[in-house]
Amino acid sequence: MFQYDLSHQATVMTAVNNFVELALNLDLSHDDFILHLCQLIPAFKTFDQDGVKYHASVQVFKYVVHALDQSRKESSIEEYLTQLSLSEIKGLRHILVNYRSQILEEIRLFRLQELDNQNSFLAYVQQIIQDHYKVLIVRVDLGYLKDSMFDISVHDFYRNIESLCKYLKDKNGCFKHLLGYGLALEQGSSKGYHAHLMLIYNGSERCKDWFLANEVIQEWQTITDGLGYGMNNNTAERKEHFARRGLLGIGMIHRSNLEEIQNALTVARYLVQPEKYLQQMLVKPIGKRTFFKGIYREHGRNYKTVRNSHVLGDKTGIWSHQDVLRLSDDSVIIHP
Repeated sequence: MFQYDLSHQATVMTAVNNFVELALNLDLSHDDFILHLCQLIPAFKTFDQDGVKYHASVQVFKYVVHALDQSRKESSIEEYLTQLSLSEIKGLRHILVNYRSQILEEIRLFRLQELDNQNSFLAYVQQIIQDHYKVLIVRVDLGYLKDSMFDISVHDFYRNIESLCKYLKDKNGCFKHLLGYGLALEQGSSKGYHAHLMLIYNGSERCKDWFLANEVIQEWQTITDGLGYGMNNNTAERKEHFARRGLLGIGMIHRSNLEEIQNALTVARYLVQPEKYLQQMLVKPIGKRTFFKGIYREHGRNYKTVRNSHVLGDKTGIWSHQDVLRLSDDSVIIHP
């Protein structure tokens, strides 16, 4: 029997997406196909919600579930599935095959949107740095405690994010002297729904980035009624790891230091990655976004130091795969 973690909505949607990819791209036997469905359908029906938009891979799975519900009548889903004829199983698989092009198109559009978000955010961060002698960059990752994930739906997650965005716009408390921010929403099988947040403060007004990061995490815990958790990426240990290799792009960044600027832009670049489609939101409330950035009005001053074209170049080869994981991937985010 195949084993899935089906303990909360985010991981169920991830499991459904993985199953559809498996069924479309590998030579999955009919028996294995049915075994997958026997596990996934009851979990999917538990966490299915109204008022949401599913990724194409999850939507076609829902079509399969609907087709089965229309024909099984009073039989349990497992009883009905195990009695299907070969032609009926092929019919179910054909539903998935017919949706392959929509799935591939959605992945293509996701990558294009992420690339557009990335370019826009890089220009935004560069402009803020250009306008200030120094800025303080704080990176935190926000999610939920393992034991609370069962109770967190995508609607709950977006309500919490909307509350956080209100605080970001108000710029009070730990967000005082905030110049700009980037907020990327993702989901994963181990982390559930989570967010990567990059904050840019006026460095002439703010210091102690590790302390600010902790305060932001505490604000998130308040917003989530104690169900939330966070990862402080501005600890001395993490910063030292990157500083030893000349890669430090968080903490105090000076307009006159091109290496610091390049590293800060690399941090911004990894906040929004077209390659991270495996961590994209597979379900979200209708009409909602997955990336947010603040509104910034430039000073209008021209500082050649930062406008040098090579600052936004593709000099990211010096960043190893492990460096990327430390900033944005599953292995470094949100542990109780």
